Amino acid sequence: MSVALHGNLRDFGIAEVFQLIGQQRKTGVLVVGDDEDSIFLAFDEGRVVRGGPAKNRLQRDPLGPQLVRSGYVTREQLENLQRESERSARPLTDLLLATGLIEPGTLEEVQHRLTKETVFDVMRRKSGDFRFTAERVVHDTKPENLLGAEQILMDGLRMLDEWQTFADIVPSEDAVFRRIGNLEAVRALTKGDSNARLGHAERVLQLIDGRLSVRRVIDLSRLGTFEATRALAELRQAGVIELAVTKVRAPRRMRNASRQIEWFPMVRVALGTVLPFIVLGFLAVTILPRLESTRAGSAIPERLAHQIGRRLETELVRGLVETRFFESGAYPASLEEIAPEAALASPSLTPSRLADYYYRVREGEVVLLAPAQ
Repeated sequence: MSVALHGNLRDFGIAEVFQLIGQQRKTGVLVVGDDEDSIFLAFDEGRVVRGGPAKNRLQRDPLGPQLVRSGYVTREQLENLQRESERSARPLTDLLLATGLIEPGTLEEVQHRLTKETVFDVMRRKSGDFRFTAERVVHDTKPENLLGAEQILMDGLRMLDEWQTFADIVPSEDAVFRRIGNLEAVRALTKGDSNARLGHAERVLQLIDGRLSVRRVIDLSRLGTFEATRALAELRQAGVIELAVTKVRAPRRMRNASRQIEWFPMVRVALGTVLPFIVLGFLAVTILPRLESTRAGSAIPERLAHQIGRRLETELVRGLVETRFFESGAYPASLEEIAPEAALASPSLTPSRLADYYYRVREGEVVLLAPAQ
């Protein structure tokens, strides 16, 4: 093992480093940064194999934290698999696939996204030490699926150029946004762009609930920092979301049973009184303006009716989840627990329909995503 290149990004930019590795078809590991902030990229003959936090670079599959943040596995599942990996000397990816927790295609997608995230992180750094060590890089990725260093450089520079146009609109990864509009405004803003851009905006919008931080939205959207941040910026520019004044945390658990008994009837009455007006207000704001341009006597467009019904159903499920919290002092572990209440609220909310929703409770935060269709 030998050190082929080392220095500081202030003196030798990352673009020059990538060009050198690519042109000379180097094989080894590039580490950028110091201590906890350092990241690595592994190269095979000038092509990027994988990347991630440098503290995990000796692992063949440094995917664990990314899988947890993106909601593929729980922290407990990961810890169990890591212990089994140490005991059996089997790679983490082998265990993930063997247990059926993740599909091969999904695992490859997550690895690719983590590598792109690492490249994007490296490209944004203007200072810090770097060190390239020539060493053997073990992997089983097909050569045609590897990313060339020069191609990554061109893509990275393009992304950096675009990043400057919208990064300031999203102030920080700790910021919290809330919804104030609908997706139609984004359709006008992204008119002429690819359908993927609109799809990204819709996926991100589903995660905006006034509680999740920008970083959590990025991770759960599974789009990567660049695409998710661009979607957030477009949503804010279109007036669909705005910065929340404070980050809304889950209400504290009731201190005793007597307080639960006092509060729940009040909440139930409040929901029963206010909810109809909320629904009517929603209909007035979202439907009536669109119907003004529709000829008298004509039917509501099927696509519009479907969107409205889908959104109302999601809000109904969210309301049932919140009601359960105020009733018991804890969110349901799964939507299956609110199936009886859901059936009473709407005949369409069958157990199988609830199973189509993505629902997770982590650290006092609820993530509820509507089904894809």
